[in-house]
Amino acid sequence: MSGLTMHLHSDPASGLAASQAAIINNQALSLSRQGDYASAEDLHLQALDLKLSTVGENNLTTAITRNALGELYLKMGKITDAEEQLKKAVSVRMRNGPAYDAAVSVENLGQVHEVKGDLEEARRVRLSHPADIMVCGNYDCPGETFDQSQLLACSGCKSAFYCGRACQAKDWRARHRTFCKKRA
Repeated sequence: MSGLTMHLHSDPASGLAASQAAIINNQALSLSRQGDYASAEDLHLQALDLKLSTVGENNLTTAITRNALGELYLKMGKITDAEEQLKKAVSVRMRNGPAYDAAVSVENLGQVHEVKGDLEEARRVRLSHPADIMVCGNYDCPGETFDQSQLLACSGCKSAFYCGRACQAKDWRARHRTFCKKRA
């Protein structure tokens, strides 16, 4: 089972609460995919409360919820809330998590700065992984990490990075075009 991290709980009540929180998170993700962001937010917040009360702030499962909540807030346009959640997720994931998870949260935080119009900060954040590990800026790119040198920077703003032209074109149409033009 390489690549899988198991979180064992010595207290059965803690383990049950963590399992319940995971179920709630999955329900929230499903609602988010359906476009019901308000209900998804409520469920993510319930899961976050459960995790904070049982496993604490510095647990990877809490960081997973914070990342999901940050992604949701980006979709909802709640940029300040997204930034707060993603900064906390990055902090935990950089210290304790798999490189891919940390890179995903870093990319999400970079997108927050794009939306805010601070492309220089978006670039700085995206390049901040100590091992130079990044993910493609196209949200729908298959889950994979890349060495920074393997990615192409957007030729317009140099703040978004892609594994290839197809991913760059897809993200351009879906999202990046709006923010890249702010630099012009």
